[in-house]
Amino acid sequence: MIEKLKENTKIKLISLLSAIVLWLYVMAIVDPQETKLFENIPVTITNLDELDSNDFVIYPEANLTTDIYVTGKLSVLKNISKDDITVYGTMSNFIEGNNGVFLKANISKGVTYELKPDTIVIPLEKIVQEKRSVDVVVTGKYKNNFNAVQLEEDSIKISGPRTLVNEVQKLQATLNVDENKDTYTTTLNLVPVNDRGQKVDGVTLETSSVNATVSLLVEKNVPINPVFAEGSENLGEYELSQNSITIKGKKDVVDNITSINTKAINLNDINVGLSKDVRLDIPAGIKIDESIKITIKINEVKDLVTKLTYTNDEVEIRNNNNSVDVATLKIPSTIDVEIEYKENISNLNKSDITLYIDLSEGDDTFTIKYESKYDFENVKISPDIVIVE
Repeated sequence: MIEKLKENTKIKLISLLSAIVLWLYVMAIVDPQETKLFENIPVTITNLDELDSNDFVIYPEANLTTDIYVTGKLSVLKNISKDDITVYGTMSNFIEGNNGVFLKANISKGVTYELKPDTIVIPLEKIVQEKRSVDVVVTGKYKNNFNAVQLEEDSIKISGPRTLVNEVQKLQATLNVDENKDTYTTTLNLVPVNDRGQKVDGVTLETSSVNATVSLLVEKNVPINPVFAEGSENLGEYELSQNSITIKGKKDVVDNITSINTKAINLNDINVGLSKDVRLDIPAGIKIDESIKITIKINEVKDLVTKLTYTNDEVEIRNNNNSVDVATLKIPSTIDVEIEYKENISNLNKSDITLYIDLSEGDDTFTIKYESKYDFENVKISPDIVIVE
């Protein structure tokens, strides 16, 4: 096999050298024409200053690129890169809206080119200037004490493409109240926002911030004075949900207040044990965040004890179904009854309690019981046992 490969060696060398010579001839002498594609070449607008001087701006931002086909000798093409190509266009008779621009290219001599596309559409908008009001949003630990803010300027000029300027509804400034000062000055940054509160980029503000003088309400804790409607002062004991309250206001107003009165309270309108909102007589310039309730207290009913003494004649005999000889019943001559009850029962006497023996509940021994129209806490009968002799 190796011997065969060695055969005709001279012929093979001559063929290889001929091919090389022919290729060198073609490259050096013939130098064939080729076409090369360069994609996404940036487009330069040559008269942007003229747009600016006429208050025009490219909006919305457009992707200003094109593709270029370059045709020339292969020896020239191989030395051309994307960086060697400049594509440009000049706008004329521009209007607000879409404008067509014809493109040209600067490239090495000895080649031709074709741009695809050779015309691009550029959107233009007028740069307009309008005023927008400043809206202050209050946040922070002491935002509930916020009273007022005085802005150095309450409206600011904005400029930009007409579409973006029209989108801006207001300039939002955030006031972060983290210190409980009476009055102070600060600088608030401005953010252009749309009607959804979202920031609008692409507009220019005449000033990016505004000076503000902020005033906060001062706080003070004062007692509450309950005021009652005529004739209801002594209808029962009451209890307020709190005896003092925090007031807020300007310092000169707060300093002159030592207490807060309620509006007239009619205790007839409040059921015992229930609560009712109380309206406060709030002076002008004072702010109160709390609510007050009043409750009519339930009077505590005390336990009382009464002792009564009964004779055996005052004890009733009931249910003698077995015809027990009453004379054989050894009923004590005196019976002491001790009754424990609430004080809402008045003038308790023996007519309110009946003692009796139920002869159906025993044979030789019976218990003295009682009945009454009242519910007692406890009743103790002594002695309470009756035996049969």
